[in-house]
Amino acid sequence: MNKKIIFIVMMLFLVISLAACNRADTSTASVVADFRTSEKLVFNEGGIINTLNTSYWVVNKEGTITHKEQDVETSIYEGEATGIRTYTLDPDGENAEFTQTFQIYVVPNEIVGDPNEIVLIGFTFVEHNLRLRIGQDFNPTDMTIYAVQRDGDIVELKGEDVAENFTYDYEALKDGNFQNKVSFEVTFTYGNVSKTFDVYVSGGEKPISTEDASFFDWILVIPVAFVMHFFASLMGNSFALGIFFTTIIVRTLAWPIYAKSNDLSIKMNLAQPEMQRVQAKYATRKDPQSQQMMQMELLQVYKKHGINLLGCLFPFLQMPIFIAMYGVVRRITLEGGMYAGSVKNVDFLFGLVDLSKGSEVITSTILAGIVGVTMYILQKISMKKPSYAKNTGTHTPNPQAAQTEKTMKFVSYFMIIIMAVASFSSNALALYWIFGNMYSLGQTLVNRRLNEKKHERLKQKQLMG
Repeated sequence: MNKKIIFIVMMLFLVISLAACNRADTSTASVVADFRTSEKLVFNEGGIINTLNTSYWVVNKEGTITHKEQDVETSIYEGEATGIRTYTLDPDGENAEFTQTFQIYVVPNEIVGDPNEIVLIGFTFVEHNLRLRIGQDFNPTDMTIYAVQRDGDIVELKGEDVAENFTYDYEALKDGNFQNKVSFEVTFTYGNVSKTFDVYVSGGEKPISTEDASFFDWILVIPVAFVMHFFASLMGNSFALGIFFTTIIVRTLAWPIYAKSNDLSIKMNLAQPEMQRVQAKYATRKDPQSQQMMQMELLQVYKKHGINLLGCLFPFLQMPIFIAMYGVVRRITLEGGMYAGSVKNVDFLFGLVDLSKGSEVITSTILAGIVGVTMYILQKISMKKPSYAKNTGTHTPNPQAAQTEKTMKFVSYFMIIIMAVASFSSNALALYWIFGNMYSLGQTLVNRRLNEKKHERLKQKQLMG
């Protein structure tokens, strides 16, 4: 099989594998009740309605979090007619073990005690308060706390302003491993009242850290991440510039492998006429002895032109480098990573693009489109035969070779679509592929010129014996 097809199929397999996800575990991990507004938390005596529209969050073990609502009969409660009422919530469709209780406050007509005393606490959550990705610490930002006073007044607090009031027993990195598939309790205390809720940790990629590094991380991911961190830290912690310079360095280091593959292509091209003559000689002789003789003569041709069949494996040597670079781009900014602080400036193009995630649909679409266009141009030029390869054969065209060429084109174009779609979900990944494609385009043009000259020298050497 043509080495280009091997490389393209290999790249296609890589992209699909990296984009694929394991089968999700959608079983429930935790359920947490909350209040969408403070109006659902405090009622005057005699003013409570027949049903309460309650809300709660459901977090599954895969890490997906969903907000749901459910009506609860107000006639069924625990406690006195006034003061704190406790209700039981059986979440629709969830297991009995996730039954929740929630409380409301019914203000008595006659207040006994300090009217400013805190008697009840309620919460309104956002997703990142209740579900963490691997490596993240608990984050109360954007969470709203309602501290209900005895007289019914509500002190409304923002989670980020009272972060010191939250306590929990959880470490993102514990005993040399990032925690995953675990839940922990968070307690909020205000005045003399405390309220607890569950937070679940699941999903996401692991941050880059020597504390939880695999063998592959040690030999490639961490060194590449260090290079990115080094350049980004020199340039205002710019993630974009870190990607740019690291891409240049990594692709340049891989250039000798690329050049070696092209050298093999030149030698194969020079040997093509002799190979076709050998194949034509045995075209009608299909017996095992004749086929064996043909293989021996082909080996002699390979030896004459210095062709090492193991050279077909050279494209595979680039794959670990590309995988490492792919992983670094996706993981280096993750919270808990050793180099996250060095690439904290994730703005690109004067703040129009946020490289820490997918941006607005229009921005992400434009970046994905540029990835597709640059990849198309690169594939078009790469598949274009150099001048020395356009008229090498004098025999009848090989139908199998023609079919192989069609297959190669189909796989190439399909890979362009896959890469463009994959880059839509990550602006950083899109930017890396854009830089990489542009560099590879220049690399291809330079190598094409060098190969033309090298082919001419080898051809002259061949003619002179």
